[in-house]
Amino acid sequence: MIQPFRNPFADPKLPQLALVTDPVMMAQRLAESFRPALAQLHCEVESSVIERIQYRRGRRCWVLYRLKLRDHDGAKNDQWFLGKLGRVGQARRQYAEALAAENLPNGFWPALTLLSDLEMVVWTFPNDPEMPGLRRAADLDFVQTQINANLAAFGLTEDWRCCNAGFARVKYMPGKRCVLRYHIELQKSSGEKRPLSFYSKTYSDGMSRWHYQVLQQVHARLGHAINIPRPILHLETANSLWQEPWEGRPLLENIEAEDWDELFPRLAAGLAAFHQSRCESLPPANTVELAYDSAQEDAPMLGWLLPEYHLRFAEILPKLSAARKKIAAERTTPVAPIHRAIRLEQFVARGRDVALVDFDAAALGDPLYDVAEFLSSLQYLEFTAGFSRPRLAAAAELFKTNYEKQAGLQLSLPRLSFYAVSALLSKMHDTMKNLDVKAMPKFAAIWEIMDGWLQNLARTSRNQKD
Repeated sequence: MIQPFRNPFADPKLPQLALVTDPVMMAQRLAESFRPALAQLHCEVESSVIERIQYRRGRRCWVLYRLKLRDHDGAKNDQWFLGKLGRVGQARRQYAEALAAENLPNGFWPALTLLSDLEMVVWTFPNDPEMPGLRRAADLDFVQTQINANLAAFGLTEDWRCCNAGFARVKYMPGKRCVLRYHIELQKSSGEKRPLSFYSKTYSDGMSRWHYQVLQQVHARLGHAINIPRPILHLETANSLWQEPWEGRPLLENIEAEDWDELFPRLAAGLAAFHQSRCESLPPANTVELAYDSAQEDAPMLGWLLPEYHLRFAEILPKLSAARKKIAAERTTPVAPIHRAIRLEQFVARGRDVALVDFDAAALGDPLYDVAEFLSSLQYLEFTAGFSRPRLAAAAELFKTNYEKQAGLQLSLPRLSFYAVSALLSKMHDTMKNLDVKAMPKFAAIWEIMDGWLQNLARTSRNQKD
């Protein structure tokens, strides 16, 4: 019998968890801690938004706060703060270790702060213990110097100069990646001025050059199939790449204004064209093994985090293992360029045109990996965004039907279900890691979606035996 939802903030080893995940309380607490910096900037805190949580039950919790600021003239700004919550008695030691390990700069904001009453150490952006290149990416003097040294990469002649620069904070995954949007003012020797905007993506893994080269290949080989913003420059010392903007709005933000009967066939056609393109230089990906390995990590962890579902998670891996063997025995899996993280969140819309972004995981693999990721992500919007299941199911059917038509193939139910089960496990794990209070109370309904894919897997196995 399924047990009722357990309070996610009741962690006896992290007793301050409920406090540090309360954005209203943390807006007040951070405003108190950074009062001198706010006074120097002539700003006050309007609110705090929690943008990302990485929670390990009983061990630690990373929380990314975005403080909304307003100066005395009414102008608005914001700042990121990365807090690490530890067990009782750990914060002071971790603070001392971080101070000793980091060459932290001084500025308006203290780079590192100890909130001892909350057992939390707080890093101020752009100080990230895992991303030293981020400081350079946020250094506007460095940015201006790089623009002036690489004018040709922007299609500019040598008589242009960057005379002013700023940036907006777009997306930050602490310890992994950070996206900024630069707003530049250029001036010609004649006095003519013009604006320039582009994106920066900074990495933690030392692989920024590799990501840049993959993006170059994807743009050159696959840009005819779907809009892909052009890469501009790689910056080794900042572990960053620069990329042209594709002006528009995130599709998911404006999805209610779209005609779904027209949108989802169009997205299916775009993905099919992408899969039918050629880009042999992309790295190969054994998608079956990737999906199974991911499930092997996620299912036991979910069983531990949610003991009331332990048996149900334990039953999934044997079913996936049996399906994995059957899929491997088919030896007919197609290979195509795949995105590997394709969701509505990865599309930018401008009128009827859409662009696809974030090719960090692009590879050569089974196109059904992408289809299953898209469909399972669509289903999950019921729990994260509140869309109705019938409406999402109709959109999914439109997408599947039109993908099959445009790609000229019939979707293999065993492979599609195999990948979808793995993808849903990953999303459920993310829900717990991110303490997503919208989705966490809905695990009983999420299991109904999971059971649908598992039944497809079982039905396929029975048909094969018959």
